[in-house]
Amino acid sequence: MRRVLAGLLLIGLTVSSPAEERHVVEQANDMLATLAPFVEAACEATFETPPRAIVMEAREAERAFARDLGAEIARRYPGATEGQRGTLVRTSARSSVASCLARYSASEKAVILVRESFDVQREAAGFPASRANDLLRAVLAHEAVHALDDQRFDLAALFSGAEDIESLRARAMVVEGRAVHFGRLAAVAAKVPADATWILPGGSDPRGMQTWTLRLTYELGARFVKALVERDGRELADRALREPPRFTHHVCQPARWPDAEADARPLEVLRRAGLAEGAHPISELHLRARYTDRLGADQAALVFAGFTGGSQVLTARTNAAVLAFTDDDSAHRYVAAAAAEAPTKRRGSLVVRAFGDTQRDVVARLLRAIKSDE
Repeated sequence: MRRVLAGLLLIGLTVSSPAEERHVVEQANDMLATLAPFVEAACEATFETPPRAIVMEAREAERAFARDLGAEIARRYPGATEGQRGTLVRTSARSSVASCLARYSASEKAVILVRESFDVQREAAGFPASRANDLLRAVLAHEAVHALDDQRFDLAALFSGAEDIESLRARAMVVEGRAVHFGRLAAVAAKVPADATWILPGGSDPRGMQTWTLRLTYELGARFVKALVERDGRELADRALREPPRFTHHVCQPARWPDAEADARPLEVLRRAGLAEGAHPISELHLRARYTDRLGADQAALVFAGFTGGSQVLTARTNAAVLAFTDDDSAHRYVAAAAAEAPTKRRGSLVVRAFGDTQRDVVARLLRAIKSDE
C-alpha cells in the first residue's frame, strides 16, 4: 500500500525522512533479513541463500505467476486445449496478483509483492496503514518458509510429480500448512503481533465453498503439520514433503498418515456395481469445504470425524458416490447431513448416494453391490 499520511500536511520545519517516504513493500528485503534466522530456527534448517523479495508492477507479476501456474493448470485441466489452458493461466495469474498480499514464486526464487495489491488486501484484512509493517512481517515469515522449503525440497518438482488433481490438492495442503505452522512460530519469535500472525485466507467469516476450500487448505494443512511435529518432531513434517500424502483425506486426518492405507471398500462397491471405470477418489478437502459452508466448522468436523475415504464416478448423466466411515454412527451422521441434497442411503458404515438423471436407479444398484459383512 502507499504510505498514507491521513491527508495531513505537516507544516513548518518538519521534513519527511527517506524511510518515511518508502512504501512498506520496499522494506521487504530488510524485513526478510531480520526474519530469516527465526524461520531457520522454526524449521530447524538453514537457507542456502538468503530469501529475497522483488517489488513488481502488476503486469510483470502476472507474467511471473503465469510461469509458476502453467504446470498446475495443465494438471488440473488435462482435457483443455492449449488455448483454453493459456486463458486459464492468464486468468489465474491475474487473480493471484489482485488477491495476494505477497506470493513466493518458484520461477523467480523470490517473494513477489505488488504495491497496489498489498494496499487493497491490507485494507480488506482490516489493517490500517499504520499497521502495514506488522502485517507484512507476518506475511513474509510465511513466504520465507516457502523459500526455505523450495531450496530444500524443490517445490516445482513436488507439484509436477503429483499423480492427479487430488494428489495436487494434498501437496498444496502440506506446503501451505508448513508455511502457516512454521511461519507462525517464526513470527511469534520475532514478536509480530498476534492478530497479524494468525490471519488466514477468508478472514474471520469465509463465505462460499471456493473460499472455504482455500481457507481449509491452509488451516487443515497447518493442523496436519502441527500434529506431525508433536508426534515425531520436524523430521516427520519434512517427510511429508519428501513422501507427500496421496489424498487430502490423509491431511485432514493426520493420525492416519503415513501408515493408514486408503479405504478400499468404496471403489470395490463401484466395481461390483459395474461402475468403476473412470472412478476417482472423493476429495475430503472439498467435502469439508462444502459442509463447513453449509453447517459451520464445528458441525462439519463432527460429520467427517469418522470418514475413511470414498470414490465417485460420473455415469449415465449421474454422479455416483460411495463413502466409507469407521462405524455405523459416523455413517448415520453423514446421511443426516446429506440426505436432503440427493438420494443418500446407508448400509452399515458405508454410504451410497447419487445425483442426476438416474439417481434413484444408481443408488439401488450401489446398495445391491454392498456385501452384508461391509
